[in-house]
Amino acid sequence: MASARPTGHRPMASQVRRPNSVSNGAARPPPAEDHAQFVSLATDLLTAIDREGCFKWLAPRFPQAFGYTEAELLDQPFMTFIHPADRAATSAALEKLSEGEPTLGLENRFRCQDGSYRRLAWTAIPTPEGLLCALARDITERGQPEAKRTRSFAREQSAALARKEGFVASVCHDVQQPLTVILAQTQFLQRQLARGETLPPEQLGTCLAYIFAAAARMRVMTQDLLDASVRQSGHTLAPFLARTELVALARQAVSEHEVVSKLHQFLFEAEVPTLEATVDETRVHRVLANLLTNAVNYSPNGGVVRVTVKASDGPDGKFALLSVCDEGVGIPQDDLPHVFDRFHRGANVVGRFAGTGLGLSSARELVEMHGGTISVESEEGKGSTFVVRLPLTPPAEATRLSPE
Repeated sequence: MASARPTGHRPMASQVRRPNSVSNGAARPPPAEDHAQFVSLATDLLTAIDREGCFKWLAPRFPQAFGYTEAELLDQPFMTFIHPADRAATSAALEKLSEGEPTLGLENRFRCQDGSYRRLAWTAIPTPEGLLCALARDITERGQPEAKRTRSFAREQSAALARKEGFVASVCHDVQQPLTVILAQTQFLQRQLARGETLPPEQLGTCLAYIFAAAARMRVMTQDLLDASVRQSGHTLAPFLARTELVALARQAVSEHEVVSKLHQFLFEAEVPTLEATVDETRVHRVLANLLTNAVNYSPNGGVVRVTVKASDGPDGKFALLSVCDEGVGIPQDDLPHVFDRFHRGANVVGRFAGTGLGLSSARELVEMHGGTISVESEEGKGSTFVVRLPLTPPAEATRLSPE
């Protein structure tokens, strides 16, 4: 709880004295009859305290506000009802009252009958007879919205920190995988060179393919992170468009993953020999790489990964359809509406598979940048099929051509 603080008002003392008052002055009687009705209707809390620091008179609302009867408060020491943490400040302010200085706005906490405390703001003046006449206003609720906002902000900050720590851990884990491949292959090549041995071209090509695929995966990851940073800063990503042959692009993406994934069987099918579209080649490759990486990662027992390229005519123009289908763990139905949300991960993969939750959200943003769409059909335990629909000719707002 907050401690008492004078805010322009000053407290009340255990002994209230007026320097030039009559030492045996009688206590001022309760309000006259013509004031009684006004006092009984007052919304503020009125009381009078004698020079011994005890309650001598109470307006009817005063004891009711704290759950007491009048008898439970009259002649009781005022300070015993003040929160221990607030007594020093209250006593110091009351000493000034005894010297004749009014108190305006002293805040402290007053104990209720049930043991709880209410925060009060006091205005008090000393009387010539040695009494202290005090008016209190209950301000307990005033601080609660701010306290709730503070607690809510603290919870949000804690959750954000936890997400950030989890995100950093996932990024480090994901980066370690391709780094491990690169280190293993380069160390193998270094040992062969140290021994003066010459590798057959086929074996050397395989080692280099592993290194290239791992480096390509790291490039996709870092580009996803950079794009996320750009979007976080409020800037818009712009594509660099050029005529691109999508069948060759998809086949290349499949080949890169085929080299490093021996548990999976990759099936590539193109319904047309070539299919040209005006797209940002690097970013479309990243979309395919993200989908293929997910197909491999979330199929830990292997299985078939099927990639299909086809052309589609519709009332809104000509499109390329690129699909990636796996036989992995699938996506729970409750997660399907959120699968493309940034940082969202399915309930069946959290804690089982590393990941940042950026891949699919990045894929959706890159596809939509081209005026296209991405969708998913999935059944938990049976696998997922992602379909990317790209216009062969981009919409006018996306036509930023590559400088090439």
